[in-house]
This record gives sequence, structure tokens and C-alpha cells, in this order.
Amino acid sequence: MYSVNDKYEALIMSYLDGQCSAEEAHELLLWVAESEENRLYFNSLKDQFEVWNLTDFAMPELDEADVEAALDAVNAKIDAIEEIEPNVVQMPWLRRNYKYVSGVAAALVIALFVGFLVRNPFNSTVTYAYNGQNESSYTLPDGTSVDFNSEGTISYPKHFTKSERSVDFEGVAYFDVAKDETKPFVLHCNNMDIEVLGTSFLLNADKDAERYTVDLYTGKVKMTAFDKKGNTLSQVEVNPGERGVWNADESKLKMMTYSEVKEDELQTNHVLVFDNEKLSKIVEALEYIYKVEIDLSESCASKKLTARFSDDESIDDVLETIAVVTEVTVTKKGGIYQIR
Repeated sequence: MYSVNDKYEALIMSYLDGQCSAEEAHELLLWVAESEENRLYFNSLKDQFEVWNLTDFAMPELDEADVEAALDAVNAKIDAIEEIEPNVVQMPWLRRNYKYVSGVAAALVIALFVGFLVRNPFNSTVTYAYNGQNESSYTLPDGTSVDFNSEGTISYPKHFTKSERSVDFEGVAYFDVAKDETKPFVLHCNNMDIEVLGTSFLLNADKDAERYTVDLYTGKVKMTAFDKKGNTLSQVEVNPGERGVWNADESKLKMMTYSEVKEDELQTNHVLVFDNEKLSKIVEALEYIYKVEIDLSESCASKKLTARFSDDESIDDVLETIAVVTEVTVTKKGGIYQIR
């Protein structure tokens, strides 16, 4: 069996994974050009690489004239890039080196060069599926944490690009996105995208759900809906305490305030839930849902409550519970409730 130095095997895998430097690529090129055995070994690893089907890396036999023409094309690509991006990494070893390589190696020169032109050309995809039995918390390479609330799947490139962090998601999970103003974090959920810089939110994008929702806790997100052809249908910005909703049947996005979210919960689930919420927010929701006026003193506004109310409880029942749990006094004067 043909044996290869571990160094060159590592170089080959580094190149296939899109991590090879210009100097390493040069060394690999010379090694492949040394013998037919080296070329065959390179091709054998290439064929086994799981994402090699992203490109056609045929290595035809070329005569000297073909080599000259191929390298001319490479030089033209270099010149074009230098005009647009003067700070691009220079690779002078690519210029006019046909005297030192065989026709087969010239084809490799072109493929190596194209590999450097395309950002992460052989960037493999990583997929994590939560099935209810494995670990529900998952951390992405950029430090973003994902806590699954139910079964779901997240897929992302092994190496994020320089311009954005692009992720495909399906399921229900809480996201705490690592902040990076130079790389927006973009979630793709069927025909809807969510773009953030650094924020925390609960995303419900279950494939069986009638609608997708984003409950935002910190930061800001932009939701964009697309039709089947990829054309933008609508966009909304969601702020903390609001909910962004994508209704696939209606093909539109909308934004809901905190009060509207709570009313929606009551109508949908017949239960009103507050999780360690400030009284100021709770009062806002109660006024909206029960169509009453509540005068909340500033001294009580920051008190917090965790409670669950059903839709058959009256406003008096709800306020009585709040009074007991948060140790406040509730009175009613002239049709206005007062909390002190």
C-alpha cells in the first residue's frame, strides 16, 4: 500500500476543509506534482471528503499549450482581484510557474486558486438535533447559546463567513446570541428570517405550528418573510417585551405589544402567565385585557410576580391574588383600582 507522510495527509485535509494557507497550498501543489502516486493519493482523499461534491475537481491531461492558457486565466483572475481589493493576499508563486509543474499539476493550481477565491469553499455543515433525551443546551462556535424547549434541529456551517452567522432552525428554543456587530446572526426558518446582532429571545418555529413567534427579551431583531420564490413579502422590527409573529396562512408578519401578547395567551391557552414579571408590566397587560384603569404607585412598580391565572378569573380575583403575593394594598375608588 502506498504510504504518505502524515504531514502531507494533514495538508490535504486542511485544504479540503478550507483552512489551508497560501504557503501550505504551494507546498501541497509541489508535492502533488512530484509523482503520479501523490496525485492518486490526493484524489483518493478528495473522493472521500464528505462535501467535495460542492465542486467539480477533474484533473485532465494537459499539454504545454493548455498549461500556458490555464495559467494565463489564473493571472487574469489575480489582476482583476488586485484592482478591486488592493489589500488581497498576494500569491506570486502562481504566476508563470508552468516550467515547474506538469500538465496535471497545472489543473491543481487552478483548483487551489479558486479554492482561495471562494470563502470557505468546502465548508461542511454541522447539525444538532434535540430529541428530548439528549442535552437540551447547545453552544454554537461563536458562543451563542441555544436552549431547546422541545424537539428541534439546528444546522450551521462549520466556519461562519466574514459577513454573517447564518443558521437554519426548526423547533422551539431560547437563544442568547453572542454580540458581534460585524457579523449579524441570521436564523432561517422556512420562509422567514430573523436577523440580530446580540440579543435574547424565545423562538417558536416548530414545523407543525400554524405560526412562528419571536418573544424578545433584550436587544432588537428584524423579521423578514419571503414567498416561495425568495421575494420579500414583509418586514417588522421587534423590541424587548414585544412578540413578532409570522402567520404562514396569511403570508404576513406582525408585531404584538406586551399587552396584546398576554391577551393572545389568554385567548389561545385560556391561561395568563407571568414569570417573575414587574408589576408595571402586569398592570399594563391587565388594563388592556380587562379594559379597566389601574393606578399603580411608583413604589410598587418594580415588585415582581410569578403567577398563573385562568380566563374564568375576574379582575377582582386577579388583583386580590396579586395583593396577597406581593404584599400590596388594592382598593377601588370611582371605578379606578389603586395599588399601594
